[in-house]
Amino acid sequence: MNVKERIQKIAEKWFLLEPLLFSVLCTHEITPSNGKLVVPFRTGRKRVEYCEERAAALGNEHLEEYLKIEMFRILLKHPYQRQPPSPDRAVLTFASNATINDVYKNTLYLPGPDDIKHLPANLCFEEYYARIKDILENRQTEKKNSNSGNDYEYVLGRKEKPGRECCTEKANQAAAGGNDIGSADEAGAEQISSLWEEDEEIQAEINTLIEIAEETDSWGTLSGSFRAVIEASMKINMDYRKMLRGFRTSVLSGKRRLTRMRPSRRFGFMQLGSRRESSANLIVAVDVSGSVSDNSLQKFFSVINRFFKYGIHKLDIIQFDSQITGKPLSIDKARTEVKILGRGGTNFQPVADYYCTHPEYDGLICFTDGHAPKPVFNTKRLIDVLWVMCGKRQYDEYRNEIRQIKRNRITYIPSA
Repeated sequence: MNVKERIQKIAEKWFLLEPLLFSVLCTHEITPSNGKLVVPFRTGRKRVEYCEERAAALGNEHLEEYLKIEMFRILLKHPYQRQPPSPDRAVLTFASNATINDVYKNTLYLPGPDDIKHLPANLCFEEYYARIKDILENRQTEKKNSNSGNDYEYVLGRKEKPGRECCTEKANQAAAGGNDIGSADEAGAEQISSLWEEDEEIQAEINTLIEIAEETDSWGTLSGSFRAVIEASMKINMDYRKMLRGFRTSVLSGKRRLTRMRPSRRFGFMQLGSRRESSANLIVAVDVSGSVSDNSLQKFFSVINRFFKYGIHKLDIIQFDSQITGKPLSIDKARTEVKILGRGGTNFQPVADYYCTHPEYDGLICFTDGHAPKPVFNTKRLIDVLWVMCGKRQYDEYRNEIRQIKRNRITYIPSA
């Protein structure tokens, strides 16, 4: 029986005993790796890749444990969100391992808190990443400063005397079929997270599976502590910078700041120059029709409030159903309460007409559930429109239709 057939047998077992893990596995393509892996499995980009040689050398119990660990990573969304800029791939894996070690006891070896000096348990993924990165950097410095009479090998912050079998050696033995995981060495750890990248779509899919598990109590054998960590990972998580980056910016904003990088026009570099920060002047339209739930409206305004943390100084908000309801509301900071006007049918055309007749706006952001015909933008000037759907289902239903409109983009709010 080859590796893929053995994985299929595990999937059949999970269908009965581990429904959540089975559902997660079904969202990914199971495929042999094209490159040479020193680890049995890695995940990312909606794939579960395996090394035929190393996976085949594992017994059935260990093969299932390796696969289960990768499903845990996906459930915690480590391969698909919370990626730091220019990440250290090995440290990403070590941080993921440490997070899993806190809540899951297994027969494999996952480098984690027990292997790192002075590192507390039960930290979040980001905290583990930052602390482990510091420890590994300090390890390199200490190795350079060590002399021949006091030579130590540092493995995740723990000193190992020369000649003693260190965790890296044990891990390499594991990759050949032993009991310890083959990702302890940094090369293997880098491979495990090499496919990891931000992906809002798969984040939303995984959150939906978690919601189903909550509603049907279909967690399988996952412990209560593990469930708590998984549930804590569910939040509205959007790339606000990316959302706002697509809009043209106004020439000047009301904020001026002094800078040494630009000389004063009158006095040159002897005096500080100044510059004005560019800022997009946006109109935000919120669908308050009867088909939009109160929960969706709360999500809409939660996202709008976050814009003020990402360079937006002022927003004009209009509410609409079959027509624009009330007057535009100008806000310059996050609001905790907004009076909702409307709750009738839905028509996007009044919003499009309002935007087209107000050229002072650089762009339009429309929050909606999409239940209306697409509008026509009757203007010759360039437009920038972002549609934010209240969920993945609405996004799938309307994305092709919206993308047919020139200079219109579409995204959605992940499940929370």
